[in-house]
Order: sequence, then C-alpha cells, then structure tokens
Amino acid sequence: MTPDRPTGMPSAGGMNVPLGVWLLGRGRGIGINCFAPGTQPLMAALAPTVAIALIGIFGAFFMPADQRGLRLTQALVQLVCTLLQLVVSERYAAFAGRKGLWSRYATASLWCAWLPLIMMIMAEGVMRMVMPGNASSPAAIAGVAAGVQLYSLWLTWYVTRVGLMMTALQAVIMTVLQTLSAIVLFGLLWLLPPHYNATADLFGGI
Repeated sequence: MTPDRPTGMPSAGGMNVPLGVWLLGRGRGIGINCFAPGTQPLMAALAPTVAIALIGIFGAFFMPADQRGLRLTQALVQLVCTLLQLVVSERYAAFAGRKGLWSRYATASLWCAWLPLIMMIMAEGVMRMVMPGNASSPAAIAGVAAGVQLYSLWLTWYVTRVGLMMTALQAVIMTVLQTLSAIVLFGLLWLLPPHYNATADLFGGI
C-alpha cells in the first residue's frame, strides 16, 4: 500500500533542514515537509559534498607525486557516488511515476546522508570515554561502522518511502539499486589504478 504524504509543516524558522533531518532520522515522516522542492534547494543540499571534493582536490596537488592519484580519487569518490545515486533514484522515480516528487526527496536524502556520519563520530567519541583502551581497536571500529551502515540503509529506505510516497517494497528496490550502484563503483575503484579500496575506508580502514 502506497503511504500518504504526512501533512503539516513544523514551525522552525530558519532551522527547517536540521529539524527535517532530525525528524526523518527518528522515523517521523512529517520531516519531509521541512524540505522544499525545486532545483535551488537541491543544489544547496549538494553544495557541501561539492565543497569537500574541491578542498580534497586542491589538497591533493600538495601531495607527493606518487600519492597524488590516490588522493584525487579519495577526494572525488564521495561526490561521484552521490551523483551516481541521484541518477539511479531519479531514473527509478520516473519509472515508478514519482518524477514530480523527486526533487524534494533528493534534497531530503542528501541532507539526511550526513546523519550516519555524525552518528559515527559521536559513537566513537562515546567509546573513547567509556572504554578508552579498546575504542581504537579494529573490532570496535568495525562494529560501530557496521551498525551505522545498517542504520544508513534503513534511513535510505525510509526517506525513499516517505519522500516518493512508495510502498515498502518499492522503497526496498530503490535502496537495493542505490546500494548496488555504490558496490559497482567501489569495485571499479579497487580494480583500476590507483586501486583505491573505498570499502576499507568505509569500515574504519580495517
């Protein structure tokens, strides 16, 4: 059954985006109404990823020549992965007859994508306070990363379901397609020079 879009707009002044991320991250569908449709909000949501990529590219040119290719790849991988998933989601939304809802969904998805990273940083900080001797162990880092990745998959599914008004199964298909596109990209990065292992970085470098 296709869910209805939650009604109502939380009053948050200029804090609509953080409020929307907070609500969606907690499974509150009304958070989707904190994000505006259209190209301008979408570009604003994409801007932090572009800025980080540009900073990384600039910094790569100050690295030794033998490390420059790897650093450039590292700088670009998040941006390329983000753009790839936007393309996949736009195509699937069009296929499912949800093209008109896509820009608001994409904006919400881009902003919500930062939430797992924030959770990862906070979890590592808590671990260092609670068990400082084991917080940096490969097993601890991998455990936190795996938990955050599972949450990220759920969040992707939930934002898709609410933002595109899809059934649970349609949202699962979208999540699988986006995940597979990232896996294919990571595989190509590992196979082709400079053989960057994005998965190792994703799970804390183990």
